[in-house]
Order: sequence, then structure tokens, then C-alpha cells
Amino acid sequence: MENHCDHIRFCQRQPGWQEGRPAQIRRKQQQNIRQHRKPGRYRIFKLFHHPILRHAINRAIHKMAAETENKPGTPGDPQPPATQERGELLTAQDGLLRTPPALREKIAIFKSGLCLVARTHAEDHDVISAIALARRLGHHIYPPQYVDLGAIRAVYAEAAEAAKPKEAAGASDTEMKKEVLDILRQASEAGTSDVHLVVERGQTMVWFRRDGERTPIIAHPWPASHGHQICRAAYAMADVADASYEQFAYQAARISTGLPEGIQAIRLQFNPVGTDGRQLVMRLLYNKQSAGDNFEDLGFFPEQIEELALLRSFAVGIVCISGPTGSGKSTTLERMMRALVKENPGDHILTVEDPPEYVIPGVVQLPVSNAHTDEQRAVAYAEAIAAAMRSDPDRMMIGEVRTKASADLAYRSALTGHAVYTTVHANDAISIIPRFLDIGIEPYLLRDPGIVRGLTAQRLIRKICPACRKKVAAGSDLPGDLAARLKKRLPDAEIYTAGPGCDKCREGFKGRTVCAEIIMPDDKILELLTTGRKMDALRYWLDELHGKDMMHYALKLIAAGLVDPVEIDRKIGRIE
Repeated sequence: MENHCDHIRFCQRQPGWQEGRPAQIRRKQQQNIRQHRKPGRYRIFKLFHHPILRHAINRAIHKMAAETENKPGTPGDPQPPATQERGELLTAQDGLLRTPPALREKIAIFKSGLCLVARTHAEDHDVISAIALARRLGHHIYPPQYVDLGAIRAVYAEAAEAAKPKEAAGASDTEMKKEVLDILRQASEAGTSDVHLVVERGQTMVWFRRDGERTPIIAHPWPASHGHQICRAAYAMADVADASYEQFAYQAARISTGLPEGIQAIRLQFNPVGTDGRQLVMRLLYNKQSAGDNFEDLGFFPEQIEELALLRSFAVGIVCISGPTGSGKSTTLERMMRALVKENPGDHILTVEDPPEYVIPGVVQLPVSNAHTDEQRAVAYAEAIAAAMRSDPDRMMIGEVRTKASADLAYRSALTGHAVYTTVHANDAISIIPRFLDIGIEPYLLRDPGIVRGLTAQRLIRKICPACRKKVAAGSDLPGDLAARLKKRLPDAEIYTAGPGCDKCREGFKGRTVCAEIIMPDDKILELLTTGRKMDALRYWLDELHGKDMMHYALKLIAAGLVDPVEIDRKIGRIE
């Protein structure tokens, strides 16, 4: 009983024991203490159920547990088991400790004694009670290990998956793979470039990206469990992937077999979202073997097609295409490679891609290995470029210049007598040289027009449906002062905007067209760019070399009634 009195004295020292309490509560506390000083099991039991005492004692227990956990161990101290040896999950839905669903969000207790507690619930009364119950039932429980909520949820998800009968799991896997193929088939029929699936906050949403715009395809969200099943099924279908699927890791994969007709491959990117969510982005790579080397159907103007042909005629030098993700750079490069095969049937043409997006007959395509980190990917990319240079190429296509190492190798290849075609992320053609300087290329390498052959930039613009487009009348409802600006630039043109949609289109738009600019630099423009005078270089190109920028061709598209001027304002820049 003396020990219990010590507990009472300890509790009296805790903050809030007396201060700020109403007089009647203080009298009741003192009365309880006087009662519990008398021996008697019943009174001791009541003592620990007093709310204030219980709170103080729980705090003391938690403090001692934390000190025990953080105290350096000695060789003789018992240690928690390794994760792979944790044994049966006692707090599972059908486990020995019948824990309610709300508590399973906070704690996981294993038969081996391993106890995982969510950091945000470290002092939760229910958590402490669950640990005490396990010990009363004879289980040896180690001090808690504090983890994120996502780790707790992953434990129960893994336990639920392991509890499924093998036959049922196999049937479920087959059904989920069939559903993945159904989604891909629908996406292909709709002309989708990407499928986005996001599992977050207990639900799953799916979008298709068509003509550059993302549209939801399900009326009501699916359960989160269904979204996770689709992610696992898609990963299981991949023929290029890591050894195992990890729900809380960034992973990339590729599916190349068993796909719906017309789809060559699917590029998968898995991303963790929040504490227990997941995002899956599926890029559809269509079979374009019949596309040929036609640039006109991409949207290039005749004079630009001639410039691209001139760039292909150079046996030495580098041609770079710039633009944001989804601007059609890879498609333009693919057409360039097909045209080179046709025009130079004896040339040995190599590509380095991460990964190869399209099969190009007559070209040797070198993939970059499925690296786990950006650092590993950069090393693998540089190794693939170096291998291509040692393979006696006549021409090379490097999918993207990302780092100083890959840029150095690309320029070294051009300097040693090869034609090199590549891409880079830059806003416009005039910004490509400054971008290479930022990457780390020496300025003297960028001043030779015999090496820097062509700088191009492009965007993809949605085309308006010719069947339902609307003619803009005077005093139209174009947003802001757009009508006045168009009148200034295109005084005599008939302007059209997207219609409401019809049976031949999707919401007034149908397909996309390239809007591009091409610079064939000379000594002066390269000198200006490598010395930091970008605006002087731009004026020189437009005024002295009579260059035509993207806005010039965007206005031609508007005047031809092919695109909505609102799209140009949004994608290319403000029309002035």
C-alpha cells in the first residue's frame, strides 16, 4: 500500500493537480486520497480509475517507456526482433487482440513482441491500454517503436493480402490485369497520351490526357483498395521493372507485351502520395511504324520542312530540339530518324533513349538500364552514350541532354565527326545555348556554327473542330482585350474559336498541331548568346537574319482558322 501512496504523492506534484480546480473537485480529490490510504484491493482498483490519477500515471508510464527506449542497451538487454521475424500480427482484424478499426490506425503488436506505434498517437490512452492488455495476456511486449501512420497502414495491408486464399488471390490478380487492359483499351480508342490514377484520402480517381488536356473518366471515385490493386496489377504486368513492387517508393517500369492492338508499349511511373496514397502515370506509346517520315501532318509549314531537310543533310554537327514535357519533341526526333534512314540507307544510326519509345526500323536503339535513382540514371545514360560513340556510328540520336556529362559526350561526338540529334528543356530556341551554358558546357564549344547546326523549339496546340467552330464577330466575347490585340496583328483575318462540340469532335477540339521555330545560327548570334546577350541575339535573329519565331507561326495558324486564339495566348504567349 505504501507504494500506492507514493504514486499519490507523485500525482500531487503533477501540473494541474490542485491549481485551477474548483473547490468541490479539490475536496473530492482529497477525500479519494484519504479513502485509498486504507488497505483494500477494491479501493486500489478505484484509485487507478480516477481520471486525474489515471492521466498522471499514464504520463509517467509513457515517460519511463521513452527513457527505456532511448537508453543505450547493453549486450545482455533484450532487443526487439527484426522486421522479417515479427511473427503473427496480434492486433489484426481476426487476431488474438480484438482491436477495433480505429485502434488499428494507431498501433500494431506482433507475437514476437515487436510493437509499432504511430508517432502522432504516442500518448493515446487506447494505445497504452492495448499494450497493457497484451502484457496481461502473457505476451512479452518490447518498448514501442514510433513510426509514421503510413507504416502502420502498410502492416495491416500486408497482413490482409497474406490472409487471402491463394486461389482467390490468383483469380483477383487475373481480374485486375484484365481491368488494366480494359483501361488501356479505352484510352487507346480515345486517342489518349497518358492515363493518370491517383489513390488519396481513401479514394481513387482516374483521368485521361487527350490533346494535352486532362479529363476525369469515372463519375464517382473508386475505393482506395481498388486503386492499389490496379497499381499492383500494372506493375506485375511489366517486363522491365525492379525486383518487387514497393507501395511507398518511386518506381518506373515498362509493359511491352500483351497490349491492346495499336499500342507498342506502356511506360509506367509510380509515385508515393501523402502518407498512404499512390499515383500511377501510364504513358501510351503507339505503334507508328506506318507513320513514315512525313512532317506536314505534324503541322510544320513548308518552309520549316525545307529547313529540317537542310539540317539532316549535314554529316557533322548537333541539332537540338527544345520544349516542355508533352510538346512532341520525341515524335519530331522519331520522324527525323525515319527520314535519315530513307535518305542515307548505308549509314549506321544509333539512338540512346531512356527508354526507347518507338520502334524505328533501320536504327539501332540502345536503352538506358532501369536505374533506381537520378544519380544512377545519369551514370547509366552517360555510359550508354559513351558505348554508342565506341560503336562506329555515322549519326546518333540522344533522347535528352540532362547533365554536364551527357552534354559533354554529345558535343564530343559532334566534334569527332558525327551528326548528333538531341533534346533539352528550354522555353524557346534562343534559350538553348544559355541552357547548355547552365549545364556546364564550355562557351568555346558553343561558338562554332559548324558544330551548332540547328536550334529548334516547339509546342503542341489543340486544333479547333472545323465542323462546329464559331466565327468571331465584331465586339465578340473574347476574354479581356484579346479581340483588340488580334485586330492589331491580324486586321483582315477571319478569326474562329472552338465551338460547343459535335459528333465529330470532343468539346470543340480535334487533334493537335505543332507550332515551332527554327534557328540556323551564324558566328555572331552564337557570340552574343555565349556572352550573355540573349536579347541582342534575339533581335539580331529576327531583324538581320529574318527569323520567324513561334508567335509568327501561331498567328498564321489563327489566320488559317485552325486554332483558337485563346489557346495561343495560353500556350505560346500573349499576342501583342
